[in-house]
Amino acid sequence: MDVMNLRGAVLSRFNTIGAFADAVGWKRNKASRVLNGLQEMDVSDIQAVTEVLGIDSREDFTHIFFPSMSTKWTV
Repeated sequence: MDVMNLRGAVLSRFNTIGAFADAVGWKRNKASRVLNGLQEMDVSDIQAVTEVLGIDSREDFTHIFFPSMSTKWTV
């Protein structure tokens, strides 16, 4: 996955926030708040997003959910 943030990953895969919300099982309002940085996700939310986005590597996970840390450990 060549996307550096959650919003970019979601929109590149689902094209709309509504389609993402349906896929992850959230209301559109919650998806919008999360993608706009107004609401934090809990562990179950992160797990659900990881599954619907098909994130399967630690590197992609770190880039999406912890962008400020992802460059810290780059070799």
